[in-house]
Amino acid sequence: MNATVKVAWDANVYRVPHAIDPQGRPLLLCRSGGALDRALTSNDAVVIRVAGAAGQVWISGWAAPVVEREAVLDFAAANPQGDLLDVGRGYGLYRIDVAEVRLQRASGELIEIDVADYVSALSGPVT
Repeated sequence: MNATVKVAWDANVYRVPHAIDPQGRPLLLCRSGGALDRALTSNDAVVIRVAGAAGQVWISGWAAPVVEREAVLDFAAANPQGDLLDVGRGYGLYRIDVAEVRLQRASGELIEIDVADYVSALSGPVT
């Protein structure tokens, strides 16, 4: 699963493997020293876009590097990637502290989602 990521004050848009941890926070996997890694270390405000059949979800917040093994396991459970084996040795993870969530339906309608509702929807059963 890839998402597109836009870092504030950076003109580039990046495609990056991502996952959502059990608390609803996106995790981004990127090459250490790569363009996205450099952009995130210089400015951590981000917006990620995840596209699906029903539309797109836009999540904005602040990125911070993650070193906990648990984050790697959370990522692997949701989106297994071979590069996860190299986290800390050529790849890194960033976790997004979610500030705002918006859903853009396929019709184009844009709906703001309360962050607490977003988190509870991810942790509860899907109906």
